[in-house]
Amino acid sequence: MQSSWIQAEQLAHLSNQPSAACIVPLPGFDVLRVHGPDAEKYLQSQTTCDLRRLTPDNFLRGAHCDAKGKMWSVFHLLQQSNNDLLVVAYRDELAASLAQWQKFGVFSKVSFEPGQQQWAVFGITGAEADVNALVQQLGFTMLGSGQRQQQQAMHLLALTNDHYLLLCSHQQAHQLLNDGTLPFAAPTRWLQAHIQHGFCYLEQESIGQYVPQMLNLQAQDAISFDKGCYLGQEMVARMKYLGKNKRAAYILSATANSTPVAGSDIEMQLDTNWRRAGQVINAVNVNQQLWLLAVLPNDTTANTQLRLATEPETLLELQPLPYTLQ
Repeated sequence: MQSSWIQAEQLAHLSNQPSAACIVPLPGFDVLRVHGPDAEKYLQSQTTCDLRRLTPDNFLRGAHCDAKGKMWSVFHLLQQSNNDLLVVAYRDELAASLAQWQKFGVFSKVSFEPGQQQWAVFGITGAEADVNALVQQLGFTMLGSGQRQQQQAMHLLALTNDHYLLLCSHQQAHQLLNDGTLPFAAPTRWLQAHIQHGFCYLEQESIGQYVPQMLNLQAQDAISFDKGCYLGQEMVARMKYLGKNKRAAYILSATANSTPVAGSDIEMQLDTNWRRAGQVINAVNVNQQLWLLAVLPNDTTANTQLRLATEPETLLELQPLPYTLQ
């Protein structure tokens, strides 16, 4: 991962060892500023979330779809000021959405400003009590899930009570990285927790492949079914009201030495045969413990025998989701 605010050598020295709470550089994530008189109106017509619910004290999780309901990105959206929004997402999906938003934004009073030269993104994760202590050490107060807080141009987003995103300037990022009292860890630590919380992001191989319900966004308050029309809304609504969706995202784990790339096939055993059943969305390996989020048939159970197609000896164990699928 290349970034102007952290060097590869700094990332290489970060620990993968378990800790009660840690702060994690996320150079693979980026920020897009969307501003102008039509900023909120424009994104309201482009995304699954309802921007009428956006306040200075919260943020929204949502998706940007094409006309067929297939997702360009999954993102977090916050209000920096009136007519000034920040979109946080993995760099692949944010680039894909930016290209589409710019294409149609010429008809609205809205501008887009990529943030890689201004913003740095960190993650914070760990045991809830220790995460709260770390958040307070950074100058914030405790937040509940879905809340956000701003301190000295830093934005803190509570994805859950123990799993956060932190946005700050490059200068502030350098100050944090040079603070010897903060418990830094490798990006894989936060990504592991992200998967364990049932959250996803879209890498290049997954962009344009899935409707939001296939990645459980309806269970993460990332889809509004009463906001009105938006790009892809007809297909997303059909999935809900006509029961068309037959797939969902599941958390899987295994003991393994390698990490499958996004888009890798997962196979299911049927009698004595194996057949393709789904694909990896995100995967991370921490100390030979593999965690991945994969799209599978929505009737998959703990008794279903699953394996990686590229590594048939690696059997996958289904883990419980932290939310209920609807």
